[in-house]
Amino acid sequence: MNAEAQHREASSVHYTSSTVITVSLVCATAACLLVYSWHAAGPPPDHLALGVLCVVGIGSWMLRKAEVGSRVFLSLTCIVLLAAGVLVGPFGAGVVGAVSTLVHFGDEKLTVRAFNVGMFSCVATVGALVYLWTGGVAHADGVTGAGALLLQVGVPLLFADLAQCLTNAVALSLILHVAGGVPMRMQIWKLLSTTGAAYVGYSIIGFLFVVLWVPGEVGWFSAVLVLAPLFVARWAFVQYGEEFTAHERTLRALVTAVETKEPHNVGHSERVGQLSEWLAEAIGLGHREIQEIRMAGMLHDVGKVGVPTRLLHPRRELTDAELVLIADHAIGGVDLVQGIDFLGASVDGVAHHHERYDGLGYPAGLAGTAIPLVARIVAVADVFVGLTTQRAYRPAYSVDAALELVRERSGTQFDPQVVEALGRVLARHEWAPTEHTSDALAFAGVALDHDEPEMSDFFANRPDLRGRVRGAPPLLVHTVRSGA
Repeated sequence: MNAEAQHREASSVHYTSSTVITVSLVCATAACLLVYSWHAAGPPPDHLALGVLCVVGIGSWMLRKAEVGSRVFLSLTCIVLLAAGVLVGPFGAGVVGAVSTLVHFGDEKLTVRAFNVGMFSCVATVGALVYLWTGGVAHADGVTGAGALLLQVGVPLLFADLAQCLTNAVALSLILHVAGGVPMRMQIWKLLSTTGAAYVGYSIIGFLFVVLWVPGEVGWFSAVLVLAPLFVARWAFVQYGEEFTAHERTLRALVTAVETKEPHNVGHSERVGQLSEWLAEAIGLGHREIQEIRMAGMLHDVGKVGVPTRLLHPRRELTDAELVLIADHAIGGVDLVQGIDFLGASVDGVAHHHERYDGLGYPAGLAGTAIPLVARIVAVADVFVGLTTQRAYRPAYSVDAALELVRERSGTQFDPQVVEALGRVLARHEWAPTEHTSDALAFAGVALDHDEPEMSDFFANRPDLRGRVRGAPPLLVHTVRSGA
């Protein structure tokens, strides 16, 4: 997530008087930084460069919505602000940051607009000041040779880039904390962990921008040479983003089909998908794998569309045959998604999220690392979400109590590596138990939910039932039938 994407998160919160005060403080800080910059480093040395950068900054801001998925964004404004710190100094960079965000077509709130202007001005000014404080040469004048350019422009630009990243994270976290109660430390970590790598890339592109403009003597046309290919890349991102959006619609249609049959579990799939994504991040998987695991988490119960509705919220205890029918949802889900190309990588998570690390799960009785990693992750997320959800027969577990119960099952029901990751995730992200209305609980029935740890133990102790679940190993089925 970058600065342009993060401003959308801030714009979705409810603004109160305390929020207005915070926005005013951000704008006042920006003004103070501009005054300090004028006295410390002087006015912009090149008014033509200032005008060009303002125009390019406005264009970049207006075309900022290049979002692909939930984690990938392409930012051009950050690059413009970074180059501005070298080309027009701290004061000029602050002006570029403020001017870039002034132009907006739409119904954006005045408070949001003011916050963006103040924040981006602060981000640009702080970055430019850090550039000078770390030995950067103003306007890159008189710097020649690759080594000198790298040491006197490139390295200081990297420090400036990191300063911009940190300033942006603190400002965003502050407004989200004041307006929405989001813990600042947790939010800062989230923003830095998803932004840092992108900012390193911005520093490299900004360095090329500056080198072409001054030592390369290309001047303002360097903006075209550097940013035009990025605008093309942005266009490609948008096309891919539209495809991703279509996939998301398909994904949510499948989830809605399940939730229509289980109104008391509305939101369960979304929460499992989110927690699965966080677990994948904590384990250190790549972006593509993380997104595949998120989809698997959202679709893990899609096979329930084939389970009789009367079994999903019964008013009585279920028979063995009925429990087997519910357990069949694992392979039933595979039947639904395996023909959809972009969901192919989610099949293992759907099929095996009820396997156990000790090999006593279903449908295939896989054990240890023979269970696909995606399924081991979804299994932990599914049970934890279930434990922290209120049921008709029990209140929701607290986060600490649910985590302790999951830890007690590490090495038996769950993969120890994933359980350990769950602890790190909950220390980093806020998680709240889910409560239901009395009407929803009345509709849910009284039988134990199939995600409860007790149900996993029940099947673990009943090899005869596991042998009847769709997808069970043929040898196990044969053994059970012979014994019968």
